Amino acid sequence: MDLTEQIAKFSPENEQEKHAQELLLKQIQQYGKEILTRTCEAGHITCSGLVLSPNLEKVLMAYHLIYKSVGWLGGHADGEEDLSGVALREVKEESSLQEVNFFTKDILSIDELAVPEHEKHGKIVKAHMHYNITFGLIAPENQFIAEKPDENKNIRWLNVELIPEVCTEPHMIPIYQKIIQRMRKIFQEKQAIPEKIKFPLLNWYAEHHRNLPWRADNDPYHIWVSEIMLQQTRVEAVKQYYERFLRELPEIADLAACPEEKLMKLWEGLGYYSRMRNMQKTAKIIMNDYQGKFPETYAQIKALPGIGEYTAGAISSICWNLPEPAVDGNVLRVMARLEEDRRNILHPQVKKDFTQQLKTIYDEKHSANLTQALMELGATVCIPKGTPECELCPLNEFCMAYRKNYCSELPVREKKQKRRTEYKTVFVLQYEHKIAVRKRPEKGLLAGLWELPNVNGEFSPEESIQQAEKWHVQPEELLKIIQRKHIFTHITWEMQGVFLKCGKASEEFSWVNPEECALPTAFRCILS
Repeated sequence: MDLTEQIAKFSPENEQEKHAQELLLKQIQQYGKEILTRTCEAGHITCSGLVLSPNLEKVLMAYHLIYKSVGWLGGHADGEEDLSGVALREVKEESSLQEVNFFTKDILSIDELAVPEHEKHGKIVKAHMHYNITFGLIAPENQFIAEKPDENKNIRWLNVELIPEVCTEPHMIPIYQKIIQRMRKIFQEKQAIPEKIKFPLLNWYAEHHRNLPWRADNDPYHIWVSEIMLQQTRVEAVKQYYERFLRELPEIADLAACPEEKLMKLWEGLGYYSRMRNMQKTAKIIMNDYQGKFPETYAQIKALPGIGEYTAGAISSICWNLPEPAVDGNVLRVMARLEEDRRNILHPQVKKDFTQQLKTIYDEKHSANLTQALMELGATVCIPKGTPECELCPLNEFCMAYRKNYCSELPVREKKQKRRTEYKTVFVLQYEHKIAVRKRPEKGLLAGLWELPNVNGEFSPEESIQQAEKWHVQPEELLKIIQRKHIFTHITWEMQGVFLKCGKASEEFSWVNPEECALPTAFRCILS
């Protein structure tokens, strides 16, 4: 979407906003992308983010040195045409927040803001005009916050009611208040969506659902087997496995008593064999603790091996119409698009929030079909890849992403950081019956823990001996060199373990019995 389209998409709600929008469109027509730069004589575009807490009760504000007032965060576009991206970037840079999400990608306000003459970095900046574009953002409160000393100080969360008390720019107070009001209005609209979708979804499911083998009845054993098989496996691939499995093991008792070799053969090709082993553990528990009858409460089901919240919800709702939603990737995707929820769907809180919302529309009559309808919609219409079939969706009139043409952007998934690899030479320096260890720095990875002496890079035998000599341990014999790997969240250590017999216990290290020292796994694996 180009600059003009972004501005034109905004729907002003008062004459002041309408005037600001019309003027900005004229300036874009006259100056083009120069309006994004600070050199434009007519003024330039800035992008602000009003950051609220998830319950919309608190706002993140900073004391701005230029304006000498408490206000929102944001900054200059500086040539960037992605206005929402600028707002998000500036908020993160000015506050150091790591987790910040758009409440909506829509522009919430366009305002003309006069900037007085001021000094910045020792230079006088003449009075000029900001055409400010505002976006609504959401961020958890329990995050580290840091000031940007050249621009602001005292960044903190405030109750929204305190804005008139702390803001010394009277013209900004109504702007903040209207944006908060608009965010709360959107929030109410989002909260109302689950109730609206209930019966259109049920009616659609009754007519359009696929005839799958595990939908032939609501036997909990059958539903359980299908749900475990469907984890990480496509529906079409599961059908034949499911039917063969139940032919061979028609009852829970058969699964509990099945020889492992036969069970492995029945499962062969599905992968993730821990799922199969947990199924048999659960079957034995049901036979021993529940007299062979599948437990009928959510808590009891969830306590069984290999059954998490989703599977427990699926069994509870499908088999007994209990009001327990089953929220998987399909349902997360449907809900994120319906509500234009731009939080990372892999975050546990997002799943928890959607589960609680859906729970309000579950009842003793419709729970089974609601669970299956949501799954079906996500699997066949609101699909994850390619273009979702929005025109065929029974919920498109309620879908905020469809209305705003945001479906392709949702759901938001956290991009996994690429794990970097570090190469290390780790020394096992042996003197008599002890080895050398030292404490790691108090900050950083494995902070304050014991470690084996190590250096970055892969040292040759000669280089390793030279390094040991620098540590004054009098290396006498190179005993062996081994290779080990240890994986952290964002780093992989490729380690070369060098074992050296030493003739001196240098004071650079502590010398300990290798079995008595509490070494972290990253170093303990060198000794094993």
